[in-house]
Amino acid sequence: MGTRPEADFGSPQDFRSRFNPHPVAYSLVPSPEHDLATHPENHARFAQLGEELATLPDGDLLPIVAPDSPGEGELEAVHPAAYRAALEQAVAQGPGYIDYAPTYVTTASYAAALRAAAGTLALVEAVVAGKAARAFALVRPPGHHATATRAMGFCLLNNLALAARRAQELGLPRVMIVDFDVHHGNGTQAITEHDPAILYVSTHQQGIYPGSGALADTGQGAGDGSVVNLPLPAGAGDQGFREIAERVIEPLAARFRPNILLVSAGFDAHWRDPLANLQLSCAGFYALARQLMQIADRHCAGRTVFALEGGYDPQALAASVAAVLCAMAGREAPGDPLGPAPYAEPPVGRVLDNAAAIHGL
Repeated sequence: MGTRPEADFGSPQDFRSRFNPHPVAYSLVPSPEHDLATHPENHARFAQLGEELATLPDGDLLPIVAPDSPGEGELEAVHPAAYRAALEQAVAQGPGYIDYAPTYVTTASYAAALRAAAGTLALVEAVVAGKAARAFALVRPPGHHATATRAMGFCLLNNLALAARRAQELGLPRVMIVDFDVHHGNGTQAITEHDPAILYVSTHQQGIYPGSGALADTGQGAGDGSVVNLPLPAGAGDQGFREIAERVIEPLAARFRPNILLVSAGFDAHWRDPLANLQLSCAGFYALARQLMQIADRHCAGRTVFALEGGYDPQALAASVAAVLCAMAGREAPGDPLGPAPYAEPPVGRVLDNAAAIHGL
């Protein structure tokens, strides 16, 4: 698919002056019909999310109603027709598992995945149109493990990869993706790693599912150098992520000069999450999001779209999302109801030193 010439959005100040009073657009796609109560990725993940959204000032949020499915031809930018037909057929035979992760489906899961993708794409379009500076797709099922032709890791369609291609189609050719889910976004990397106009940066716990994301894995073909993997030791947390933003993400953005920042926001990196062992706190997520907002303001006129990935402790997920939304709206940090991580952090300096050497930072 070709891209249009890059749109001229003027200076960051000119771009921001066109916003309405709602600085953060969001779409909420809880997908209750896609549910398996005994599975970590279930509808109960969102149990406390609505309550947290209700605590935010009214002027901070602009709801965008997600359409039922992406526009004609938008899925083809990532997922070929044969895969979509096979997925739809597998879903029709549900409930059941379609991947060893395990990834489950119900008979309504394909429609839920379409709506999650559509909600994410609608926010890209809202940001490009100047309806909001920043946006957050609060959607499920998540997406970053899904490859172009395979559902895996609880993911059916790759929401962020679709968003990246849509941004390019709308005239924003250089897309930077930051993925702070605790698991490596193997699907997003596989879809984008040949494209030098998409910079993919992943922070993830080393040695856990899906087993990919090595430091030396830097992209393929013309996209060599467009993938930056940061496999972190168990226990890395707030201080380590501050260093990552300062030493890796900011200099990468300054060199790459993205037109838009997309973020795979996985809150399974919270210290209370049951599936892994990183130690970000709600306050740490706020600080990271604030650093990402500053990077977006400096390098892409503030244009930012977050999309929800993991996060399997409902209270930690809701409080962390609320903290990130406060950062996106330019508010002061809210109180952290869960407090700091209980254990000391290991240093991440060696990982960052190696990444800097590999990528010339």
